[in-house]
Amino acid sequence: MAGDGVEALYRNYGILADAGDKAGEQTEAFLGLLESAKGSAAVKRLVSGFIAKFARFFPTLEGDIMNVLFDLVEDDESLVRQAAIKSLPELCKNNKSNKDLCTKVADVLTQLLVSDDPADVILVKSAMSTILIHDTPSALIGIFDQILGEDETLREKAIEYVSVPLMDMRHVLFIPKEENEKCLLELVKKVLGDVTAAEFETFVDVLGKLHHLQSPEGANVIIDVIAEQAELDGNFQSEGPEAIDRFITCFRLALKYCKKGGSSYQFVRYASVEILPSFASITDAQKQQNVLQLLAEGSCYVQPENDVEICLESLHLFLLEHVPSPPEETATESPKLQFSVVECLLFAFHQLVNKSPGFLASPENEERLKELRKRLQYFARGSQTYHNQLQVALKGKTQLELKEEQNKLRQMALKMTANISTLIKDFFRNPPTYNATVQLSWGAKKIDLGTKRSLATPLPSSNPSKRKLSPIRFDEDKSSGGASGGAAKQRGGRREARAIYNPPRRQPVTNGNSFDEGSWKTGGGGGGRGGRRGGWRSGRGFRRGRGTWRNY
Repeated sequence: MAGDGVEALYRNYGILADAGDKAGEQTEAFLGLLESAKGSAAVKRLVSGFIAKFARFFPTLEGDIMNVLFDLVEDDESLVRQAAIKSLPELCKNNKSNKDLCTKVADVLTQLLVSDDPADVILVKSAMSTILIHDTPSALIGIFDQILGEDETLREKAIEYVSVPLMDMRHVLFIPKEENEKCLLELVKKVLGDVTAAEFETFVDVLGKLHHLQSPEGANVIIDVIAEQAELDGNFQSEGPEAIDRFITCFRLALKYCKKGGSSYQFVRYASVEILPSFASITDAQKQQNVLQLLAEGSCYVQPENDVEICLESLHLFLLEHVPSPPEETATESPKLQFSVVECLLFAFHQLVNKSPGFLASPENEERLKELRKRLQYFARGSQTYHNQLQVALKGKTQLELKEEQNKLRQMALKMTANISTLIKDFFRNPPTYNATVQLSWGAKKIDLGTKRSLATPLPSSNPSKRKLSPIRFDEDKSSGGASGGAAKQRGGRREARAIYNPPRRQPVTNGNSFDEGSWKTGGGGGGRGGRRGGWRSGRGFRRGRGTWRNY
C-alpha cells in the first residue's frame, strides 16, 4: 500500500497504530511508510517520526529502515533534515535492546556535525546528548568510529565534541556509572595509536577530567597512557628531532598528573639512563634545556619504593661532566661553569640521592663523596662570585628598569646561583643531609628587590665583605670531610695558595657565559605540536603519515 501522499501516509500509520503490540504483523503497512519517504517534503517531514516509532517491530528490515532515515537526514530541505534528526534518538529509545542500532545512530549523528547549517548542528548535538544518556557505551563507540576514520574533517569535529560537549555532560554520564568512564578510557587508548601531538594533549585532558581517575592511582593510569605514547620501553633514538620532541611533550603532560599523586619514575629513569648518555646528539640548545628542566621538576615525584640507584649512577656521571675539578695552579684558563645546566642536574641529584643516601654516605662510596665535594666546592666559589656580579649589575635599578628583558634574566640568574649554593651546602654536612628546599629559577616568582622602596632607592650593597652567602669549605685531609668552621680553619698552606675562580670581567649575563640569554626560556616543557598524524610513534600504528612533530 505504498503512496507518496499525506493521506496514504496516515492510512498506513493508522493500521500500525491500531495493531498495537501486533504491529509486526502489518509488514505491508510499514513498507508503505518506508516508501512514503520518497514523497513530497510535507510527507518526508512526518514519515521519519512514524518510522522511528514502529521500527522495533520489524528487526529484519533494520537495514532498509536505516537507509531511509539516513537519506532523510541528508535531504535538501532543512525542515525534512531536522525532523529526521529529531527522530533518531526516538529510534534508539524504542529499540533499547539493540545496542548496534544505537552505535550506528551515533555514528551518523557524528557525521552530521560537519553540517553547514547551524540549526542542524544544534539539533545533532541535542540528539547525541539524548542517545548518550540512553546508552552511553554504545553511543561512545559510534562517535569514536568516526575518530578512527579517514575523513580528517569528521575526525576533528568528533574530537571537538568529545573534548567539550561530552565532557560537559560527564557528571550525568559517568559519575553514577563508572563502567561508562572505563569504556571511554579504553576507546581513548585505542585512538592514541594514531594521533597528532595536539590531539594527544586533548585526549589526555579528557582522561584527566574522569571522576575515577582523580585519585593518585588514577593519576598513575594517565601517566602510564602518556608513557606508552612516549615509547619509554625502547631505546632513545637520537637521530632526528621527533623522539626528543615526543619525550618533552609527554613528560610535560605527565608532570601535571605527578602533581596529583602520580609517580614520575618512568620519565626520570628514561631521561637519566637513555637520554643523558646521548645528550650531545640533541643539537637544539633549547631542547637540551627543556630535558634538564623536566628532569629536575620530575625528580620531585619519584616515589620512595622506586629503584633510583640506576638513575643516580647515570645522573652522577653526567653531573661530574658539568662540575669540573679545580684547575691546576699552572692552568692558563679556567673551566666554563654552566650554571643553568648545573642547577637542573644538582637539584635532580639532590632529590634522588635523598631517597638513597647510601649512594654517597656509605663507607664504600667515601671516595665518590670526596671527589664530588672537591668539585662542588670549586663550583660554589664561581657561583658565589657570579652571584655577586649579578647583584652589582642590578644595584640601583628602578622598578621600571627591572622589567627590562636583560634585567629579568639577571634576576633569574640571581635566583639560579642562590639555588646552587643552597643545594651544595647539603652535600657538605656530615653525613650529607638533603633538607634544603629551593624554588627552581625558571618556575620562581619574580625576585622581590624591594617593592616598598621608592623607584630610585638602590638595592642592598653587594660588597663582598658583607655578602650573605657563606663560602663552602672542604678539607681534603680530613676523613670526615665536614663543612664545619673547624675544618675550614685547618686548611693547609697548599690549599690556601690556590686562586679562587674569577669569571671573566664582562657583563654578568652574556651569551658567552654559562647563563645563556638566547636559549633560556621560562617553563619546563617545550615540545612538539605536530601537523597531521604521523612521525609520533616511529611508524607503529600510524596510517596517515602527514607531517612530523614540530616545536611550539
